[in-house]
Amino acid sequence: MVFTITKSCENVNKGCSWKQYALCFIVSLPMITHGIEANNLTITSHSGHFLISFNNVPLSSTMLILSAGISAPILSMVVDRLGRKFGVYIIIMIQGICCVPLLLPPNKIAYVIVHFLAGVSSAGLFTVIPMYIREIAPTISRASLISLMGVMIPIGYLTRLVLNEEPMMYLMTAMVMIEFFTVFLMIESPSFLVKVGEYENAKKNIAKLKCLTENDNYVLMELKRLKDESDRAKPWKLLDLFKNIIWRDAMKIGFVLYTMMILSGSSMFLDHDKALAQLKTTIDPQKVLVPSCLLAGGIISVILVRFVDRKYLLTFSYSVIVLSMGVLAIYTQPDLTVTSLRWLPVVSLGILVFGYGMAWGVPTMVLVEILNLEIRATVLAIVYSYSQIIRMVHVHTLNYFEDLMGVHTLFYVFAGVNLVGAVYSIMALPQIKDKSVKQIEKQLKRVPILNGI
Repeated sequence: MVFTITKSCENVNKGCSWKQYALCFIVSLPMITHGIEANNLTITSHSGHFLISFNNVPLSSTMLILSAGISAPILSMVVDRLGRKFGVYIIIMIQGICCVPLLLPPNKIAYVIVHFLAGVSSAGLFTVIPMYIREIAPTISRASLISLMGVMIPIGYLTRLVLNEEPMMYLMTAMVMIEFFTVFLMIESPSFLVKVGEYENAKKNIAKLKCLTENDNYVLMELKRLKDESDRAKPWKLLDLFKNIIWRDAMKIGFVLYTMMILSGSSMFLDHDKALAQLKTTIDPQKVLVPSCLLAGGIISVILVRFVDRKYLLTFSYSVIVLSMGVLAIYTQPDLTVTSLRWLPVVSLGILVFGYGMAWGVPTMVLVEILNLEIRATVLAIVYSYSQIIRMVHVHTLNYFEDLMGVHTLFYVFAGVNLVGAVYSIMALPQIKDKSVKQIEKQLKRVPILNGI
């Protein structure tokens, strides 16, 4: 009788993860630059808000959304052919180019160029960077590392509290220079290398990320897992994204979550003055409340997503938004004079923004985690471009609906949208925490919500 003894996978040396954590932090730095850039495009003379507007929406805002939607598919093709590392380099380079007009005297051409390029870089920030982090991060911490963007961007927003216009421009330039140096420390995603058939390089990079030798058992197991994931999807064409039931369900989840987030009412409640207009006094002249609560929500999201599945975090966040938005709707009635409990709408707004801070990055996190490495960039670009179409329509019709229905009625409408988002999240999203793509795909076969569409 012959006994075959195999080594348990649980006892395989998984190396150390400090490089993975360090790289994820480094690649998140452009998010801070994005927050600083948003300040420069909002409060400085380069805002361009007095340019030609359509439906009371400045041309500069329209250009930003338009360029983001157009550039996302282009960036996805670039990173699928030239690598995730090259995509991050493009984002940093574009942010660097944006610094040039900001350091020059304002002019109309500069307004258009800056906002167009800002849209291109934002498309990369919310597609390429989350995808790269997902592909290099340890499985146990990948969601927390992806959700760092919910912390980094508000940090960039808060720089306006300590810096004037000109120092902020110089800070943005300094951040871009730091990012240019750190990009050379990046390691190409093993998932991309497997996708293009460079298995030896993929094995080397897995070993580098885990501080192990190339022939270590864990490295070989990880390479085999990536190859199996890639082989399950090959060969595929664009039309297969809609024919394959699992991929179609994954896209449905992305479409619904992105739609819910854009129609959550953020364009109203993130406007401090509009949300608290009925108080008829300046409660927060420095406008610290919104970015501070956004940062607090992002920090809590980074912590909670480590222990709680994405669907429960998103459901809880939507529920917080619904309750606080309902309270705020009462205090935005046009004929109401608030004489008592004047602190309540302020607290409600803070809780509302806190809930949004926990939730706004989760749809991106969910999408990059459930998609096969072969289709990840393509589907993410499709869903992101779709979201920009929805955003464009929403931005250009919001003022019309405000005049037609009133701010307080719109708050009730948006509360209903968030309630739908909460129900959808708890019922339709698969269990994602610590799951592989294969395990998630098995769950997607049984997703009943909207399955007949």
